[in-house]
Amino acid sequence: MSVPADLDRARRECEVLEPAVGSRAGFEAVFPGVRLQPIHGDAPAANIVSGPHGVLYSDFELTTLGPVEWDLAAFGPECEAAYDATAGRLGLRRLDRDVLRVVNAVGMSRAVACLALAPQLPLLVDALKPAVEQWRTMPFAGGPDA
Repeated sequence: MSVPADLDRARRECEVLEPAVGSRAGFEAVFPGVRLQPIHGDAPAANIVSGPHGVLYSDFELTTLGPVEWDLAAFGPECEAAYDATAGRLGLRRLDRDVLRVVNAVGMSRAVACLALAPQLPLLVDALKPAVEQWRTMPFAGGPDA
């Protein structure tokens, strides 16, 4: 599935994104005022289960410090709007669009990087195909300002 152009783009995107995500100091320099806090780190809907006793969260191996935007990566505009509406009511910071672009680009880069494991895990190719195809349609490194 991966072609030389994909590999070249992935490498160039990593170089562009690294200053913002390579260290806490780097992130804080690129995004002053965006506070890091404990985040789930891997928050797709499948890891959030509504049970008889309330909402339960699972799959905590990627829990870390990060921007709230990380846990909303790839959820799309509807979830982002819902978060912003709730944050506004609670007096919390609304999402930073530049941070969202970067975390979405990093998430897509991670999906593409997983293709390196395809020789050992061939099932990854089909599982990652939609993400790679979406990545190919996205602006480089999340956009011109990323």
